[in-house]
This record gives sequence, structure tokens and C-alpha cells, in this order.
Amino acid sequence: MDFVPTSSIIRDLTRSTIAAGVVLALVATVVAATPAVATAASGDVVAWGVNTFGQLGDGTTTYRTDSVSSGTSATVDIAGGRHHALAARSDGSLVTWGWNVSGQLGDGTATQRPTPITVGLTNVSAVGAGHYHSLAVRDGAVWAWGRNRFGQLGLGDTTNRSTPTLVSGTSDITMVAGGREHSVALRSDGTMLAWGNNANGQLGDGTTTSRTTPVSVPVDNVTAVTSGRIHTAVLRSDGTVWTWGDNTYGQLGDGTTATRSTPQQVTGLSNIVDVEAFGFHTIALDSSGQVWAWGRNNLGQLGDSTTVQRLAPIQVGVPAAIAIGSGRDYGMAATANGAVFAWGRNDGGELGDGTTTTRTTPVVVDTVDDVAELVGGRDYIVAREGGTVAPPPPPPPAENTCTATVIGDDLRLDWTDGLGRAVIRRGASWFSTPGNVTTTTITNAANDQATYLVRVRIDGVRTDITCERDDTPPPPPASPCTATVQGNDVVLNWDPAFSRVNVRRNGSWLLTAGDDTSTVTVAGNPGDVFEIIVRPGGVKTTYPCV
Repeated sequence: MDFVPTSSIIRDLTRSTIAAGVVLALVATVVAATPAVATAASGDVVAWGVNTFGQLGDGTTTYRTDSVSSGTSATVDIAGGRHHALAARSDGSLVTWGWNVSGQLGDGTATQRPTPITVGLTNVSAVGAGHYHSLAVRDGAVWAWGRNRFGQLGLGDTTNRSTPTLVSGTSDITMVAGGREHSVALRSDGTMLAWGNNANGQLGDGTTTSRTTPVSVPVDNVTAVTSGRIHTAVLRSDGTVWTWGDNTYGQLGDGTTATRSTPQQVTGLSNIVDVEAFGFHTIALDSSGQVWAWGRNNLGQLGDSTTVQRLAPIQVGVPAAIAIGSGRDYGMAATANGAVFAWGRNDGGELGDGTTTTRTTPVVVDTVDDVAELVGGRDYIVAREGGTVAPPPPPPPAENTCTATVIGDDLRLDWTDGLGRAVIRRGASWFSTPGNVTTTTITNAANDQATYLVRVRIDGVRTDITCERDDTPPPPPASPCTATVQGNDVVLNWDPAFSRVNVRRNGSWLLTAGDDTSTVTVAGNPGDVFEIIVRPGGVKTTYPCV
């Protein structure tokens, strides 16, 4: 195929499970009881990479080495096919975009769409995509459309469909995924179905007979399903991963290259909370935030700094991951601190690092933050940003600026408020990602003659703002702390945005106030001098209380 989606419920439960340090054994019960539309995190959809068929959804066919907005918001689940993508929205509607040669966009045509279009299907809670076909879960049943040469639509025939069609015999479905020419579906009770091409045993029913209607797979207690090009992988409630199908490159992770037509356990893995597959490799995430990968590695898609294929899982150097994804020849992960990493093939900008250089180790994706879900296609990546659906933020100021000020041996960058999470670039290269702040200090850079830029997103467009040099330190800001005498006491008040405030009296430490405190009353004497020490943006700053 070239893509494998994952239900947003599993991803969001994965995020909370990791944060709590809890094994995913609870997931099966929660998934069975909770409708996806009601509980899944929602957010904007961004994309980057090859865009020949409009698969980035930005209204163009221009390749992007940095992410652009697809114009789709309030989403709860996303999926990517070879050159097309789908998004289920919080109101139950469904949008699609990209290539449409086999009717995989579901609009009744074969017309390519570079911007998202609404498909006539309601109450959609989860989506999946295969090479040239699409899947959606509506009221617990599967609907399918697109190419159907091997029965991958599950409709009892091999006729293509250009509009969504109900797959008979499917109910209580929570999650769907597609391979190149096969499909899989997960029931709320932990059992699963499969249909389509089975020449390599990718349906897992013990045969190599293709199926045009769903058949049961002999595996239970499943909490997540995913499909590679011609193999399938599932996560079970005990934290183990099971795989079957083609194994030419070791993508089944059982230490061999033998094809399997029934589920086999992946060796050496435990406490797994998510699994993703695409192409000829597989990626897993464990409860500690560690990423694992195995299978084909000719373009560094395993992220282990080599191009050696692996028959069993190896660790990928990504810290504290909370979500993972996979494309045909690359992998990606979102981390707890908001950063997104990618690795592998990059000749079309798939890794989103501003270059077309293939990487055998993870690199940071520029200006993408708070990602809850990542999916890939043949040569592009789509990301769903986390958070609940909310009104759009106010527009940024008309004029955006950044100033680079010399302060002692350091260089402090200050940029316009309201631009959101920024990425700092030194010349053409990524330098740091300071977070949702408007200032950062670069130590020992006073004499650095390089050009620094702040990369932000303005109305969905990645924008570089040059930081103009200013060798004159700015005047100190007005103090955000006041001291008011009340009898024999002094009441100190400071900006409630500050967290963990250290209070000093006459140059000596007096007390440390908690995060939810912005005022204290202390005993005072005439002539006492009070000040607070805080760390806005990570920079230690002292303010007098006046």
C-alpha cells in the first residue's frame, strides 16, 4: 500500500496512557464503550512533502519541504493513501483530497482535488486508506470506495466504486486500515476482520486465497490494527505485537524472512501502546515513550543510522514519544515536549526539515507542534494537531518583527507576540525550538555574525522573520511586581502568569511561592527592599517590587 492509518481514540488513549505510566491493557474496554466523535482530540491538519496530485490539500501541486495548512480543522482522525488523504471531523463529516484516479476521494468522479472536498457520508468516527482505496467507519459499520481489483472494498465483487458503499457484515467497528490491496477492521470486542488480496497471507486467515467479503482473523484482544504494503500488524491488550503476511525484508519482526499466513508474535517487544506500518517496515511505541522499528531499511526508514534491514525490532533515537507514524520509506514520531521528528527518504521533502536530504537518523520537523496523529503516504506526511476544537486565534499583528540584542556575551532574540510556537534558524539551518514564548537567549553569541531567523506560521503559511541586530541593550521593562504597605506588613503582588516565584528581601531569599499564587503578605520594616526572581522563557530575571 503506502499508508496505514490509526484510530484517533487509540492515539489519544496512547498519549494519556504514556503520561500516566499505565499499561495499555485498559484500552480495549475504553474503546468499546466510547464513541470516537465524542471523545477524540481535534485540531488542524497540516502536511508536507510531494504534492504532484494535490495530496497536501493546500490548493496547489507545489512540493513542500516545510508544512502547510490543508485548510481542514476540527478533525478527529486522518488517513493517507498512496497519493490521497482523508479526515474525519468532529461533527461526523468527512473530507478527502488528492489523487482520484480510481474514485478514492468518494465524490463520484475521477477528478484530482488539491483542496479538501466534503464526501456525502455522515456520523463518521474513523477513517483508513489503502493504496488506491478508502475506508470509513459510520455508526459502527465500514463503508468503502475506490479501486477494487482484488476485492479490497469487501463488497463481494471486484468493481471499482467512486462513492462510499456499505460493507455488509460489519458492525461494532472502531478502527480500519488499508494495505496496498487489502483491508482490515477492528471490532469493539477485540476481534477483527480482513478482506482483499491474500497472495502473501496478509489477511491472516491461514490461507493465500483472496477474499471479496470480510473473513475473521484468528486473533483476539486486539486494540489497534495497521497494514503495510502487503503485511498486517496488530497490537493486543497485553502490550504485544502480532504480524502476518509478506516478510521479504523482515517486516514481521519475528527474526526471519518467512512469509506467514497466520498471526505471529514480534520478538523482544513488551508494553507496546501503538503500532504503525507502511511499505515494507513496521514501527512500534512502548509505554516509556521509546520507539522501535524493523524491516526494510534501504533509505534509513528505521532511523538507526544505518541502511541495514532488521529482522527484529531495534530502538530509534527519539526521546519521550507520544505518537508515531509511517510512510513508504520513512518514519515519524511526535514527542511529549511538542517536537516532531522524522527519518528516512526525503527526496521530495517528506521529512519536513526544509531540505531534500535523506536521513538515517531522526531530524526535527520545522514549525509543527502539539501533534496527536501522524500518517504517511508514498512520499508525503499529514499531521493532525492536538487539542479540542476551539474558535480560531485572533490574527497576528499586521507587522511582525524580530530583534537580536547583544546583552553581555549573549544574544537575545525578541519577536512579535501572538505568533505561537517558533523555530529558531541560524542561516538556513534549524537551531532550536524554544516553545510558545516571544524571546530566547543564545549564550556566547554576542560576536556571532550569522543571521538568525524566527520561523512561525501566519495564517497557515510558514514565514521566516529575520532578527535585526541591535547592539544597544533595551531599557529595563516596567516592573510587574508591586509592594504595598499595610500596617506592619507588606503585600507583594506580581503578574499571575509567572510560575514558581522566588521572593527576596534586602538581597536574601525569603520564600518561594507556588505556581497558583500571585500575592503574599510578609512582615516588613521601613527601608526593606523586596524583589522577585522568575524565569520567563527559561531566562532568569529579577524584578524589583515597587
